[in-house]
Amino acid sequence: MQDQSSRQLISGMSICVIAGIILAILAPYGTGQIAFIPRLIYWTILCIAGGIGAAIFVPLTRAMNWQPNRYWSIIGQSITSSLTVTAMLIGWNNYVGNRLDFIEALVLFSLVLLIGAIITTIVHLVERSSVPEITIEPRTPLMERLKPKLRNADIYALTAEDHYVRVITSKGEDLILMRLSDAIKELGDIKGLPVHRSWWVAESGIKSARKIDGKISLQLHSGQVAPVSRSNSKTVKQAGWV
Repeated sequence: MQDQSSRQLISGMSICVIAGIILAILAPYGTGQIAFIPRLIYWTILCIAGGIGAAIFVPLTRAMNWQPNRYWSIIGQSITSSLTVTAMLIGWNNYVGNRLDFIEALVLFSLVLLIGAIITTIVHLVERSSVPEITIEPRTPLMERLKPKLRNADIYALTAEDHYVRVITSKGEDLILMRLSDAIKELGDIKGLPVHRSWWVAESGIKSARKIDGKISLQLHSGQVAPVSRSNSKTVKQAGWV
């Protein structure tokens, strides 16, 4: 998450610098009277300040416990960005002795908001296009049989109990009315082995293995211990589990 935030910050600042260069070339709002290098510095500083102002919107929403959608984020960041830049420009005008009245400040904010909204929209479009697609793996038939809260869990083991199969997962357990052999067929590509006539164990479910008096047992991440029969001990050893 931190790496993603860093990439977004770098991407946003890069776009602000590019926007500064473009605005220096276009020279809007009468800035064409300024020489190119000072004009480039002027617009680049303002765009970076706008980017910082837009970034302020994120901690503000967190403080308010508000999760805005993309459109509200664009609107909010455009406003915080424009307020930051407008405050800088008003401060600079006051410094050089050119005090702005309320109407002049409002007009200035409107002009800044127009540019700020365009840049903020571009930043969001770039970020959206750079977000990798998340592929959701289809659930196996057996996982579809589980209680809803367990369907996205990792399966650690299956164990037969009378006419039922107990499915042990990373989020809890569930009992399903079916044979162990049928349940194993519905596991799909989950890597594991039958270790006992009443146990099947997933490789990812094993926390540790131990051998006492020639008998092997597997400690699961969930806390249970799966016995390994003598007939399956060779297969377990060949798999490198012991």
